[in-house]
Amino acid sequence: MTTIIYNSSGSDEILLRFSEGDHATPLIIIGGTASGSILIQLLLTFILKQIALKTGWTFDNEVVKNCSLPTLFLFPIGSIVITLSFISISVDPTIMEPIRHALDILLIIFTTWSTIGFVKAASISISKNNDFIKSSNSAQSRKLHTQLIVTTRLIYGLILCIGSAAILLTFPRAWEIGASILASASVAALFIGLAAKPSMENLIASLQIALTQPLLLDDYVMIDGQEGIVEEIQAQYIVVKTGDERRIIVPLSRVINDTFENWSKTNENIGMNFEFFVDYGVPLEDLKQYYNYILQKSECWDHRDGGLTIKECRENCMMLKAYMTASNIKSASKLKGELREKMMEYLITTHPEYLPRSRFQQLEKRNGIDSMKRKVTKMEDANLDDIITEKKRFIIQEKE
Repeated sequence: MTTIIYNSSGSDEILLRFSEGDHATPLIIIGGTASGSILIQLLLTFILKQIALKTGWTFDNEVVKNCSLPTLFLFPIGSIVITLSFISISVDPTIMEPIRHALDILLIIFTTWSTIGFVKAASISISKNNDFIKSSNSAQSRKLHTQLIVTTRLIYGLILCIGSAAILLTFPRAWEIGASILASASVAALFIGLAAKPSMENLIASLQIALTQPLLLDDYVMIDGQEGIVEEIQAQYIVVKTGDERRIIVPLSRVINDTFENWSKTNENIGMNFEFFVDYGVPLEDLKQYYNYILQKSECWDHRDGGLTIKECRENCMMLKAYMTASNIKSASKLKGELREKMMEYLITTHPEYLPRSRFQQLEKRNGIDSMKRKVTKMEDANLDDIITEKKRFIIQEKE
């Protein structure tokens, strides 16, 4: 038997109370409500998919993709929770209360999941739309992409914190337990705070990077003598990819507090150079002409600057510096490797005699007398005999 009872407070809320032995009716109502909510969710998902196909907008498509699964659980759980608040089932409270509590926790979990999915859909939509302007304004695109990644992760963390707090508050004595822990463990909390100081610094640094942007994704940087491209910006660290495919993990606090070089801060145009050694007799003009020729033929050169100069002179060889520019770091790395290979090939095949070499030449030594009448050792010289003869004659005349 089912009895409809109106709330005594005067509101329109009603309770469905069932007889003690009637367990089938409430289960049918609850099951029907859950099944109906699932059908509604599937219908809404289908409608949104059709709308997404017609509009061609990225956002609604990503919302369907990232929110359809959590809402498939959220709708029936929410309908069950609402239904239980309107009916009264003759079940032992020690059994019913944990079930209600578990449903409340599941409702919070899937609500949090759906919210994260919605934020992810918005982030992906902005990122994909941002790809269309990369060809015209790459620096602005990378700034937006970096801000988007850091901000999205911060929002994820905030949503998870709120969801976790909401789950804790479903427990009746959560406030009391929290207050007692704070009161009795203040010293422990101090030590924990000191231990977590590096993590907090890195977390705050990630927010500073999003706001001040000392570096961006795909920037070419030099940190502690290591060069590479910023591949990832995480909440606690950045990942720098070097030219030999190594990954350097750098804490964000070091990026904010220490000095580093950012070669593509203002724009992506970048200069590269490489050095090589040659013998002193090498024909420089011939090397310069060949370098300019292969530089102009390369598709990676941006026609801004480039040349071959002497960087350093050593006791047995010269160091030449080849300089070139490119529109971005990828083109610059490719151009550098291409020019270096061709220059070495040209030098080895065309001027092999001018590769760096060590010289050893033994000279004959002879004795002579200097103007201070001391015995000295002179190296071989074409005019040495005449000089020594003149000095001897001068000394003899002085004595006479």
